[in-house]
Amino acid sequence: MRKSILFCCALAAGLAVGCTHYEHPYLNPKLSVDKRVDDLISLLTPQEKIGLMMNGSISIDRLDIPAYNWWNEACHGICYDDVTVFPQVIALGATFDADQQYEIYTAVSDEARAVWNTTDHHVLGVNEPNGGIWHQGLSFWCPNVNIFRDPRWGRGQETPGEDPYLNAVMGTQTVKAMQGTDKKYFKLHSCAKHFAVHSGPEPLRHRFNASVSMRDLWETYLPAFKNIVTEGNVQEVMCAYQRYEGEPCCASDRLLQDILRNKWGFSGIVVSDCGAIGDFYNKNQHGTHEDAASASADAVLSGTDVECGTSYKSLTDAISRGLISEADIDVNVRRILKARFELGMFDPAENLPWASLGADVLSSPAHTALAAKAAREAIVLLKNEGGILPLRKDGITIAVVGPNADDARVILGNYNGYPTAANTQTVLGAIRAAAPDATILYERACDLNESAITTHYIGRINGGKGLHAEYFGNTGFEGAAAASTDYDSALVLNTTSPALAHEDCAWIEGLPLSGFSARYTGSFTADYTGEMVYTVRGSGTYKFSVNGKTVAEQAEVPAGRFFFRRGAAPTTFPVVKGKTYEIDIELTQPEARSSSFSFDLFSRRPVDFAGVVERIRPADVIVMVSGISSDIEGEGHDRASIELPEVQQQLLAALDATGKPVVLVNVSGSAIGFGNVESRYDALVQAWYGGQACGSAVADVLFGDYNPAGRLPVTFYASTEQLPDFEDYNMDGRTYRYFKGEPLYAFGYGLSYTTFAYGDAKVQGKPAAMTLTVPVTNTGSRDGEEVVQVYVRSLDNPDAPIKSLKGFKRVRIAAGATEDVTVALSPDAFEFYSEAVDGLALRPGRYELLYGASSREADLKAVPVQI
Repeated sequence: MRKSILFCCALAAGLAVGCTHYEHPYLNPKLSVDKRVDDLISLLTPQEKIGLMMNGSISIDRLDIPAYNWWNEACHGICYDDVTVFPQVIALGATFDADQQYEIYTAVSDEARAVWNTTDHHVLGVNEPNGGIWHQGLSFWCPNVNIFRDPRWGRGQETPGEDPYLNAVMGTQTVKAMQGTDKKYFKLHSCAKHFAVHSGPEPLRHRFNASVSMRDLWETYLPAFKNIVTEGNVQEVMCAYQRYEGEPCCASDRLLQDILRNKWGFSGIVVSDCGAIGDFYNKNQHGTHEDAASASADAVLSGTDVECGTSYKSLTDAISRGLISEADIDVNVRRILKARFELGMFDPAENLPWASLGADVLSSPAHTALAAKAAREAIVLLKNEGGILPLRKDGITIAVVGPNADDARVILGNYNGYPTAANTQTVLGAIRAAAPDATILYERACDLNESAITTHYIGRINGGKGLHAEYFGNTGFEGAAAASTDYDSALVLNTTSPALAHEDCAWIEGLPLSGFSARYTGSFTADYTGEMVYTVRGSGTYKFSVNGKTVAEQAEVPAGRFFFRRGAAPTTFPVVKGKTYEIDIELTQPEARSSSFSFDLFSRRPVDFAGVVERIRPADVIVMVSGISSDIEGEGHDRASIELPEVQQQLLAALDATGKPVVLVNVSGSAIGFGNVESRYDALVQAWYGGQACGSAVADVLFGDYNPAGRLPVTFYASTEQLPDFEDYNMDGRTYRYFKGEPLYAFGYGLSYTTFAYGDAKVQGKPAAMTLTVPVTNTGSRDGEEVVQVYVRSLDNPDAPIKSLKGFKRVRIAAGATEDVTVALSPDAFEFYSEAVDGLALRPGRYELLYGASSREADLKAVPVQI
């Protein structure tokens, strides 16, 4: 170990004053980052370097370096409890509000720094790559700017939409806000994902080879990433699971070296998607490499610095076999260490500009108001036949029907944190609150995609408190409980470190990783006679008893580990109406590994649409809250078709048959094909997964307290039949840029409670700095917002898209007023793929600048330009 060094901060009267003692130069914040990195890397052994290259970076106790986990999520708010949950990213895309995007992710980064400031991160003694504290770090794996090329893709909800320019603008604003503007430190690290050519199918991603033309690569799949790297200065990029040109993306020299680092000058960290390196050598997946050592060496040499996973442990073997050298590894480790210094991890907390951010920032009034504003801006009014909307608030009976009407979980989307109860309101709750003088009738009617209606009972146990839980620091239920709590919803527990529960699961303070036991107890009274359904499963041993009789058990610890995002296989036991049932579950987790447990209790009964119709007969208007959820679309699972689930189509038909006006409020993260039911509703409101304020935003629009102005960031096709083969990555026939059919609702489309007229535009400037100014008049009787959109169409390039968005601006215009709206065109507005430059290049020729309210030809006016 090096000798201690004394650094002096100032000299006075020839004597050193204000001196600070540092064990090593790398600890001195006054030295340059490069010098600090040089010093620290010289102190590390090869094994320690490798230990820093996995997402769960080990602690290095002899140098007092704590463990750190690079894996943190902030898709639309940090994944944490009692935080602000903003609308899902696809909904933020629908706002077409770039300034607000920056404001939102500034709030998100404030909350992330607040969590960091209030957490003890000095975790030592973690010498396996599973350490560090998950979801409390400074590196966040967002934004996702993959092109939402097909509405069946489950993860499209995490993106701003189907357009390269919109994704570039919203993604870059996200990165800039997350990373901050300080000249010395990054506020956070943002990570653009998934690089590149990635958008499903989800079940195939670990073995799929995406094949695209160079034109589609450069004109569609890469622009958002390029902008985020060159304009946003993003500090991390995540390579995708699938193969490109036959090579796994995390070992693609074209993607990671030629394009990312050489052409774009990226000098930051490349992170693998989780388990992606394992796909290299798994024969049932990509199977392109012989073993973990060869796969890991190839990934590192291609530029993948941090692996999400543990395959990089094999780099020790790779070095001994001559597959890679320690000097090669130093290149990657240097980038990793530089990042940690620039995030201020080794400096006194008070030195950082965000030191004062504390717990009061989480879900603050300002952030709560911003989430509400964003949720309102995201709502898209797609149909309003006969001006049925807005609704009256008094002297009216409103029937609120549908599976998403009173679901507080569905509006949060996926990759989400959890808001406070006070800041969360369902659509039903918001309608009741907004119209206290109206009569509100409610019927859930059915589940999302099954001809049944499910009622959960855990929240009814113990007088509404839920199951009572006791945790013991041993496997024998001995002594006093180490912790206890009540659950008012389905019980889902997953521990992944000694101090952390899974993002979708309950938080158990102080629960150990292993060697514990737990008991869950309670009673409920059945309100029907029939079969009660339960799901129970765990990674330890368990016994589930009802009235003292064992009905399910797992007596041996199974291999592996379980996750329960969508529950386990259901089983039943009989109940009799009016009879009380005592529930008892005993769980033990003896092994030193992550533990998982899932339990739910519910009834599932057939739908009764005739009964629903009869009970809502007094209604003047029906509001059906339809759609899907992140259990139907999400990571790992796509949709087979885009139509509204069949059971909801049946419900809609039953409601339409009443002859009452039907307002359809759709909750989803993707386009729904309403073509076969479009005649059955009078108004359509697309609410997305609007975050914690989704319910109140919907109510504000329904009752006219807010004039909607959201615009579709994706094409709403009429049906699945209009879509090409999902596995075909060719853009021909996809998105508004290449689709030649007639969509039901076009990209950029959205209605208002007022009307706007566009005057003749003026064009100024040259291609790299061109602006278009257009007078827009609010010709209606209400103040409103308009999203002015500018598209470019090439008249001389037969391979060019039909049209491409190249500028937009959301503006508020008072009733009767005219505003001159100036939209700056992006510098690459007239660039197309050039084989000669192996990338994008300006293409001279004749063009039209199309401007108006949507991508529909009927909504656009044209100005010819010569480039």
